[in-house]
Parts: sequence; C-alpha cells; structure tokens
Amino acid sequence: MKKFIFLLIIVWCNTKIKAQQAYWQQQVDFKINVTLNDVNNTLAAVADITYTNNSPDTLFYIWFHLWPNAYKNDRTAFSDQMLENGSTQFYFSEENKKGYINQLNFKVDNENAFTEDHPQHQDIIKLLLPTPLPPNKAVVISTPFLVKLPYHFSRSGHLNQQYQIAQWYPKPAVYDNKGWQPMPYLDQGEFYNNFGNYDVQITLPENYVVAATGELQNQSEVLWLNNKSLESIKIQTILSTKKKPKITTNNIKPIPSSPITKTIRYTQNNVHDFAWFASKNYIVKSQAIELPSKRLINTFAFYLPQNAAIWQNSMQHIKNAILTKSNWVGEYPYNVVSVVDNPVNIQSGMEYPTITLLSAIDNTELEELINHEVGHNWFCGILATNEREYPWMDEGMNTYYDLKYKQAFLNEKSKPSTNKFANKFVTNDIDEQILQAFYNLKKDQPINTVSQNFTQINYNQIAYTKAALWLQALELHIGTANFNAGMQAYFKQWKFKHPTPLDYKLIMEQASKTNLSTFFDALAAKGNIIQPETKRVKLTAILNLTETKKYHYISAMPIVGYNMYDKFMLGAAIHNFNIPGSKLQFVAAPLYAAGTNTFSGVGNVAYNFYPTKNDSKFIFSLGVAKFTADNFKDTIGANNALGFSKIVPSIKYQFANTYARSNLKKYIQLKTFFIKETDILFNKDVVTGKDYITYPLANRYLNQLEFGIENHRILYPYNGILQAEQGNGFIRLNFTGNYYFNYAKGGGLAVRFFVGKFMYTGDKSFTTQFATDRYHLNLTGANGREDYTYQNYFIGRNEFEGLGSQQLMNRDGFFKVRTNLLSNKIGKTDHWLSAVNMVTDIPKAINIFNALPVKLPVKIFVDIGTYAEAWQKGSTTGRFLYDAGLQLSLFKNIINIYVPILYSKVYADYFKSTITEKRFQKNISFNVNIKQISASKLFPFLGL
Repeated sequence: MKKFIFLLIIVWCNTKIKAQQAYWQQQVDFKINVTLNDVNNTLAAVADITYTNNSPDTLFYIWFHLWPNAYKNDRTAFSDQMLENGSTQFYFSEENKKGYINQLNFKVDNENAFTEDHPQHQDIIKLLLPTPLPPNKAVVISTPFLVKLPYHFSRSGHLNQQYQIAQWYPKPAVYDNKGWQPMPYLDQGEFYNNFGNYDVQITLPENYVVAATGELQNQSEVLWLNNKSLESIKIQTILSTKKKPKITTNNIKPIPSSPITKTIRYTQNNVHDFAWFASKNYIVKSQAIELPSKRLINTFAFYLPQNAAIWQNSMQHIKNAILTKSNWVGEYPYNVVSVVDNPVNIQSGMEYPTITLLSAIDNTELEELINHEVGHNWFCGILATNEREYPWMDEGMNTYYDLKYKQAFLNEKSKPSTNKFANKFVTNDIDEQILQAFYNLKKDQPINTVSQNFTQINYNQIAYTKAALWLQALELHIGTANFNAGMQAYFKQWKFKHPTPLDYKLIMEQASKTNLSTFFDALAAKGNIIQPETKRVKLTAILNLTETKKYHYISAMPIVGYNMYDKFMLGAAIHNFNIPGSKLQFVAAPLYAAGTNTFSGVGNVAYNFYPTKNDSKFIFSLGVAKFTADNFKDTIGANNALGFSKIVPSIKYQFANTYARSNLKKYIQLKTFFIKETDILFNKDVVTGKDYITYPLANRYLNQLEFGIENHRILYPYNGILQAEQGNGFIRLNFTGNYYFNYAKGGGLAVRFFVGKFMYTGDKSFTTQFATDRYHLNLTGANGREDYTYQNYFIGRNEFEGLGSQQLMNRDGFFKVRTNLLSNKIGKTDHWLSAVNMVTDIPKAINIFNALPVKLPVKIFVDIGTYAEAWQKGSTTGRFLYDAGLQLSLFKNIINIYVPILYSKVYADYFKSTITEKRFQKNISFNVNIKQISASKLFPFLGL
C-alpha cells in the first residue's frame, strides 16, 4: 500500500511539473483611435487594451513600454547606443526634433491606476493593478496619450510631412515563463511583443495615403487607392518611352495640407505589433496573388514618384518572396502584404507584421531587400522570438532563405562583369570575407550574443551572415530533406508563438532523428563553423578579392614617390594584404630614384600572434627603409647624395577589451631603430695641404618604449602616448595627449597637451649637447633633420629655404612659427618643455569663409607653451610663448597648412630681423601626416 501511495505521489508530481511546463503566452488586444496633426507632428490617441492573463501566476502589476520616450533627451538607452555606434545625430539634435509620449492617464476596468517609473529607463513604466489579475482572467486597460513624433533618427518619425509611425503606442511588456521582459527602445536590437488582435482607426488630412499593418476596412479608401494605382500606371507609361524623364524630389510639387480630414480603419488578428506610414506622394500598386492552397491574398507597393523606375518590378519581387517562403517554410497566414518606400535613403529596411519599410538604390538591391523584409513576416512576424535576446533566430534564419532565394532568382544578375580587371575587385561573398577577417582578428562574437552586446559590425556579420552559414551547415549535417521537414514542422508548431533556441533544437532533432547538442553548442562559440580549406599562394595584380577561400594572394602594384633629393621615384609594392588577412603580412616597395640613380624603398614584415581566444595579440615586426635625406654640392659642382637606411625590429602587445563594444584600445610597444646615415667629413691632406671631402657612414641606435591608450568614441574621443627613448648618452621622456570636444552644431575643438623631459646619462658638455641636438625638445614642430627616427614623410628634410624648409611635424610643442635660421631655435631645450595646442572649427554663424564660392575647411589654431630656459633669470623670451592663426585642413587632415597671424614678441622680432622679404609667404608652414592613412581608416568596417 505504501509503495502504491508513493507511486501515486510520483505520478501526481510529474503531472504537476508537466502542467507547469506547458507552453502559455499572454493575449493583448488593442483598440486605438489616433489623429495625426501634420502641422506640429503629433499623434493624439486613445487606447483600450484587453490584457488576458494566460499565465499560471497572479499579476500585481504590468510593465509598459513607452518607446517614444527613447527620443525624449540624451539620457536614454537609445541615445547612449547611438553614440556607441558612432552617431551624434540624435545626441546633438535640436529640441524640436526630439520626441516623447505623455498625457497618459491609465484606468483598469474603469478604475484609476497608478504608475511607477523604471529605475533606469525613461521609456518603461510599471502599471500598478488596482486589483490583482489571477490566471485565465482579463482586464481592460485604457488611456489617452499624446506622441510628439521625432525627426526620423531611427525607425519612427517624420521627414517633410512623410511619416513612419512605429513603436508609437503604450505596449505591455511580454510576461513569459522567465518572468517580465521589459526592455528599452534601441536602434540596434529589435523587439519582443505580445500577440493580439488590433483594431486601429486613423484620422488625418484627406490628401494622405496610408499604408498600415492589416486589412483596410474603408471601401471608399480602397477606391481612392485604386486611383493612386492608376497614377502608377501613368508613371510606368512615361518610363517606358524612349526618352525617360529624370524624376527627382526637385520636380515634385509639394502638396499642401488639407483642412478636411478622413478616418480610415485597419484590423488584423494574431499579430504582435502595428505600424503605419503616411505620405501625400505615395503611388500605389496592388495585385492579388494565389498561394499554394489556392487562397488569394492582396499585395501592395507604396512608393515615391522619384523612385518609380526602381520600383517598376516591385510586385513581381513581392510575389516571389511570398511564394518561395510559403513553399519552403509554411504558407503565409494573413490576407495582405504591403511594402513601403522609405524616403530616408538608408539602403535598408525594417519589418512589421504584414508590412515593411525599405529603400534601395537600384532594382537588384530592391529585389534583395523586398525578399529579405517580406521574409521577416515568417521570421519575426509569425515566429515571434525574443529578438533582443535571440537576434539570429530572426535575422539568421531569414538570411539563410535570402541565400536560397539568390540561388533561385539572382544567379543571372550576379554574374561577374566582362571586364576581367574589374572582376578582381568584385566578389559575391564579401560578407563571408569580412566574417573570416573577424575570425582571424579574434574580433568575432558567438551567434547567441544578445543584440545590444554585439558590436555594430558583428550584429550584421554574426547575427545575419554567420547564423545563415550555421544553418547551411546544419542542413548539410542532417540532410536537405530532414532540414526542410524540420523547418516546416517548426513553422507549423510555433507560428503565432514565441519559440526559443531550445524549441527549435527539439524540432530539428525530431525531424532528423539526430542528437544535435554538439551542433547547437557551436552557437556559443567563436570562430569558423567549418574548418576552412588549405589555401594556395597565387600571384595577382594590385589586389584580388575573389576566391579568397582558395588562395593567399601576393599582389604587385605600381607606386610612385617623390622628395627633393631622390626626385620622382618609380617602383612596385609587393604585398599580401587581403580580406581576410593572414597572420604573416608583408609589403616590399623598391623604388628607382631618378634624382640619384639609386634604389630606395620601404618594407615591412609582421607576424600576429594571438595568445588567447580574445583579441589580445602580439605583433612581431621588422621594418626597413632607405632614402636620400640631403644633397651636397661639392667644390667641383657635383651632387653627392646623403642617404640613410634603417632597420627597425619591434614587438607590440595589444590588450584585449573585456567589453566587445568598447572603443578603448591599449598597447605597449618596444622598438629599436638601427640607423645608418651618410655623413660629410671635411679633411686636409697633411702632405699636400689640399682639402678633400669624404662621406663616411655613421651608425646610431635608439631604443623606444611606448605605452598608448586610445578611445575613438564618437563623442569626446581621446588618446595618450607615454614614451621613453634611450640613445647614446641621453634619455628622452615625453607624454602626448589629445582630447576632442564636439560642438553641438558640427565640428569641435581639438586640444593637444605635451610635456617632455630630456636627460643626459653622462656629463653635460658642449660635445654632448652638439651630439644630441636633434633629440632635444622643441617648442616649434620638429623639422626634417629633427625627425631622428625617419618615421615621417618630408618633401625636403634638410632645407633651409623654399617650400621644403616650411614643413614641420606634429611633435613636441608643435608651434607653427619657425625660427630655423637661428643657431639655436627659440624654444629649443635639453631640459624640460610643456605646451598646449588647440584647433577649433569656425562656427557657421561667424565663418566668413562660407561666403566663398568654394568651401574651404579653414580652422583656427592657438599654441601656448613654456620651457625650462624661459624660467631662468635673465630670460628674454618671456615665460609663456604663444602663436595663433588660420589652419587649412585638406584630405581629411592628411595635409594641414598653417598661417600664423598672432605670436609672441620674440617671434615678431626674429621675423623682422631675419626675414626681410616675402615675410607672409615664408611664415606659412605645413604638415604632411601620412600616419592618418591607416588600415583602420581605409577599412572602417573591419573595426581594426
């Protein structure tokens, strides 16, 4: 008897546990009446929300999303993320471009209800229920609300009386078996909403065309849209003529607002969101298509006149997208599909149930975008995973079917060009190449990373591309028939629900009769899904981006160079820089110099070693260079080239970031410079008494230890470099810091701070001072001879007059005034020196250069500095020196030209006594910053 009772207890407990684990989801139905005011860009609305508690728990409160408040100010999660992703557009936006939701007054079953603010996010509140809501019961929550629509910063907003109304009404957060899921609005990272039935009435001026979630209920509006459809036929007729007019926004006359309003109604059951779009300019196309079950559905395209040529085949694209997914995954369950042209030309799209918004630059891109965005009706609209937590279950699955669609429909359009040279730079798998580059750089993230933790590029490359490749690998692993059967079973069982990765795994295991635990574990791993094939070395010209899965390309490309001594140099750069890159990278650039009839050039080889699975790495490198640094004309008029060569071994360690989205970079680097220079030695023959000149080679070395930190965030970026250098007889210590203050209306103030200390390791004497002169600290930016490591490009390193003498480098005090003709330059010291340099953009309101027909990037610079000798008794320079003037920045600051206008008296006295003619021209200086050209700036998408 005891055994029998014990057995009954076990059975009862198992039954209870299974009952508790049974799937459930809340039902949230909406009735909304909304009015658009297109003068002040507001929505005035009333919402009645029927909330049915299907959970096994009694609810005492409901979290609500008030996502329009994401645009309220610069202290929201949305604003923070936009900054992290490199945009200050919203952060510095004017107050009238921001948005919010207010005038809320909640009642629950006609009883007043109170709310509490979320402790962190302004776009989430807690609605306290006056009476607890038990399981299997419903309440009606009602509230008025007013939405001030923002300018179009993200998914929702307005642009020239064209409206994208999304995430616009109060929404209960999802309550599931993990509890409440409140989340702030984000630009990167989509949504998780409750399924329900929607009945929405929209009142707005009568001359607007509206596209919305669900089915239009107004017969009069249907007839009006048919007339708009006839307008599209007229446009197509014009486009089919031989002479096609150029349709732009400039030749479309603005349609005035109508004082007369209309109310239109849309309804849709079993959806988890409602979005709508309104424009006076939409042209409408419509077509009924037949699904595999013979059921008819209506499809619509709403596009702008200026894009009519691009959208002329849109209906066929919509049809192909619907029928392919209906056959491959499961039949489309709703009665309508709408695709809307986005006036914001961002070449992307955003999906909502039964409707999507997108923009494209050509017909092929439009077809790809329509297929992808319509596909989201399956992966997101119908299979409504928590996209914030599992973005790959939407984006990755959808991208998998994009690849399948391309194989079926776009192969002809993807054929390479007939131009063989151009084909070297054209590849159909650039996303996979970038992904492989990220694997190699250890900068990728696992597929199962949550949306907000992805770096911006990884969100696209991992959640989309890698997840799609993982699904292709899954198909290969279990077989196409099993994969297709599993996907259809997944759709059938989980449509109108919220599946998780575990739910998907169980379905695919049932379909394939295979344990897929190991395969699904790969979702949490970094790196390649499938081990790449062994590559072969192949020679190519310039650069080759095709077939990088098969080949390590070694490329050769012609290059030219110039300096005042070698003159024009012609040669070739032989390199193995590709996408993706290899651990061992090299470049060799031999150059024939016409001015000296010798060979010059540069070269570098580097090996990247990753000691861990994160992106920390050691870089072992060896650099070489050889050029002419000066010419000496002897007594018989012969030019003698004075050259240099250097060998630079180095080791650099880049620290890993604990937070993948961080813009912080830190490194420590040790270099040794072995430099050989041609010297001039004047001799006298003791026997004959004749003078003669020899050109011996002099050797020197420099050890350099450097610690660097950089934060290239978009708002207030900064960097700092602490450097210690040691050479024969001296030690040089210095710190350089840069900070940038953004201006709200564009541009900003760049502030540079420098402090340096020079020390002798032996006795200080005239001899040691002379020997170490080029290493001393300078208030003025260093000249070519003072570039003691030869790391900067100089047009003429050792010139004392002419253009070559006016070049300086960004080092030490970096004053723009030069006193090179003095035996000891003003502000040069072998003790200590400190300086502050400031460069500001000129505000548009006072920028007189804006009146010029050509826009000139003119800025204002100010330098202030001091040095040890200025504090000594009897100093004639003054303790603090300064200069200020105009700066012309060209080619994104690669070339900067400086015109000093104001400066300390000591400089004025020097100019008056030394430069007697053409003083203005000769006082101009310039800087050529080749270091601005870096792989991270040339290829920002790699996130180097």
